[in-house]
Amino acid sequence: MRTLLFLDYWSLNEPLTQATVLPTLDMVFREGLADRVVLLTVERDSAPASGGGALPEGVVHAPLLAHRGWPKPMARALDLLRMVPRVAEVVRREKATFIMARGVVAGGIAHFVHGRTGVPYAVDYFEPHADYMVDVGEWKSGGPLDRGLRYLIGSQLRTARQCVTVTRNYRDRLINAGADAARLLVAPCPVDPLSMRFDATARNVVREQLGWGEAMIGIYAGKFGGLYHREQAFRAFAGAQRTVGAGYGLIILTPAPREEVIEGLRAAGFPSDRVLVEYAPHEAVPRYLSAADFAFAPYRGTRSSACISPMKIGEYWANGLPVLLTRGVGDDSALVDADRFAGALFDPEGNDLDGAMKRVLGTLVEPGHRERTAQLAVKHRSMERTREAYRVILSVMSADKKH
Repeated sequence: MRTLLFLDYWSLNEPLTQATVLPTLDMVFREGLADRVVLLTVERDSAPASGGGALPEGVVHAPLLAHRGWPKPMARALDLLRMVPRVAEVVRREKATFIMARGVVAGGIAHFVHGRTGVPYAVDYFEPHADYMVDVGEWKSGGPLDRGLRYLIGSQLRTARQCVTVTRNYRDRLINAGADAARLLVAPCPVDPLSMRFDATARNVVREQLGWGEAMIGIYAGKFGGLYHREQAFRAFAGAQRTVGAGYGLIILTPAPREEVIEGLRAAGFPSDRVLVEYAPHEAVPRYLSAADFAFAPYRGTRSSACISPMKIGEYWANGLPVLLTRGVGDDSALVDADRFAGALFDPEGNDLDGAMKRVLGTLVEPGHRERTAQLAVKHRSMERTREAYRVILSVMSADKKH
């Protein structure tokens, strides 16, 4: 039996697990790439999560508990020390024939488990995590977390069967630095076009609840700070009103405290009665996207930003929303620059928002614009790219079984 051990460094209830990991595992079964999957998630609550949506049939869930209450560098080091033998034990007990790690932190664990068990592994969602944590000021350059993760990333490039980057930009950068091109695949973070599709009924219901009628509505779904702009984002949200006009409405779906967001918008000159700020579970996001006309993605422009593949951009496109995107973000900025149905680029610290907003408004009057934008998600963010990468990777399981 071909048993895949899938190592996920997020919790089972984490939106990224629900939006990306579970659909990937479902694809693995539908494509016949494994007979059985053991899903390991890292739980940071006092007890393992048990909810968060149904697991695909054939998936066995095995939670790993992370350390809490320690300084982060020490907690991460202790997690590594504890999780490696525990994961190795699961590999042996479940007779796993291959390990797939989601992201470079999980890939670091898989590297050491491979050393203990000899079971081959691969890493998808392979990104320069240490680089962008330093770039956005979350980590200190040369600090223990930075040095530790850089070591783990280098180890994975040497010992993983394949590393799947989420952008061509990062693959090219790794090859230029001496990595083996034959072991580097590319698969952008996929979205499900069906679950994120436009819903005309939901659009009417949400707009009626808001009382905004036929207003032009922008939307942002995400956090503030870190990889994302904060004050510059608020200024961009407010600045769009110069072009859209007084009827402009704004929806913000965020885990950030509502009062902080309202205060940030007020400081930027945006009226609080024209904005909805709330947290929405991932399954509720499409109805709010359907109520909107365009979307914001105010990422911070750093060198490492060129190597990321934001889920939200694919989800915006899948719903038919052109995106106001900052420059230098993954492969997506080039796509937006080349195709007006994808949106428009702007600099949050510059003065080109009005021009970008005019480009988006010009797109919105095109017949069938929503459908044409949704096709971009099918073309650039479908599960097909992930499926192709997994076919290459998991063929190892079948080859190893034959030998």
